[in-house]
This record gives sequence, structure tokens and C-alpha cells, in this order.
Amino acid sequence: MNRTPQCVLRVWLGLIFLLWLPLARGMSDFDKGVAEYAAGHYSEAAASFEQELTQGRPTVGALYNLGNARYRNGEIGRAIAAWRFAERAAPGRRDIHANLDLARSRLSLPGASSSSAWVRRFPPGFWAVLAAIGTWIWTILLLVCRWRPAMAHRLRRPVAGLGAATVILLLVYSVALAIGRSSPDAVVVVRGTGARFGPVEESPVALPLGDGTEVRIEEERGDWVRVLDANGHGGWLPRDQVVQIPD
Repeated sequence: MNRTPQCVLRVWLGLIFLLWLPLARGMSDFDKGVAEYAAGHYSEAAASFEQELTQGRPTVGALYNLGNARYRNGEIGRAIAAWRFAERAAPGRRDIHANLDLARSRLSLPGASSSSAWVRRFPPGFWAVLAAIGTWIWTILLLVCRWRPAMAHRLRRPVAGLGAATVILLLVYSVALAIGRSSPDAVVVVRGTGARFGPVEESPVALPLGDGTEVRIEEERGDWVRVLDANGHGGWLPRDQVVQIPD
């Protein structure tokens, strides 16, 4: 039996491996995560994206793709947490909000009402900046009208319109601030867990919480946190069972 073709094939494969090895070593963790995700290795992809984040490069792309990998791997809570971190870094991105809405609808979790959803798209600081800009411009126009009475008639409508817009922005900022103070700031990331009446393992379960449930941390005590769900029902969870989303 002629083994020459097999030897040639092995030589070519060896050369390809030697050429590919330096390139693979030079790939960033983000690129590795993208390749692993494309190959359907979602757990490995998530690990690569997390490695990218732990190396001091917390980019929106890494957070967004980490959420995608976690979701595909069945880790709904950790996916929601990653997307919420991405949402903090890049408010207003529709793809992030679409993924969050998809995950929440899959879990039948309560979301923002339609009347306040557009306010939630941006943090309170965004509305505060817009309100401050509007206030400054409105003040300048008022001063111009006072110093230049001849221009007061021409600026009457712009001043009135800008004044009304500024008042609306101040109201929106107040609503966003109130929503931010009452909105969930943590995500349960463990399946089949339950909040207990007290911060000890022996305490009975007071509130069953599923993976991906968004809660608000009300109190911290050692390795335990007291959380409230969307209905205001509360209980204690070990700290490592939730991921907190900082303001």
C-alpha cells in the first residue's frame, strides 16, 4: 500500500497548524469569543468575553456579546445582567433593549410600562443635561430680550417654546429620577432559588425566585442581601446568587 499521499497530507496539516498557532495566540479574547460563538461553543465564548472584560477592556461590544453567549447557553439571569451593564454603558441602543425585552418576555417578567419606557431608555443624568442646556439657553434669550427690547417681539415665540420645552425636560428628569430610585438594581443568576425569611440557610423560603428575576436590594448583611421583587415581596438571598447593577 502506497503511503505517500498520507505522508504528504500529514506534512501539509502540520505546516498549516504551525502557521495558524501564532495567529491564534495573537488573537484577542474578544476575537476568540466571536469565533467560539460562531462555532456554537457558547460556554467557551462566554468565558472568552469575560476574560476580555477582566483585562480592563469593559467595552459595550464585549458586554453585549457576553449576554448573547450566556443567553444561548441557557443562563438567562447572567445574560440579562450583562445586557443591563451594556445598557448602562450605551443607553439608547436598540439591539440591547430588544434582547432585554426578549429575555424578559421569555420569563414573563414585568417590564416597563409603555408610558415610561421611553424615559428609561436614558439615565437621569442624560435628561438632567438636556434640562440644564435648555435652562441656560432660555435664560440667555430672556436676558437678550431685556437688554434689546427691539428684539423682544421677534424672540417672543422662540422664548415661549423653549421655556415650555425646558419645563417638560425638568418634569421628565424628575420622572427618570423617581424611576431610577425604584427600579430593580440586581438580577438573580441561580436557578430554582428562593429568598428566605432571614439571612441564614436554616430559614424557611419566603419567596421563590427564578433565574433572571430582576429585584431591588434593600439591605445588606454580611454575605446576604435582602431583595424585593416587582410586587414588593421580599426575602434574603446569598450575595453570590445575585448580580448587582450599579447606578
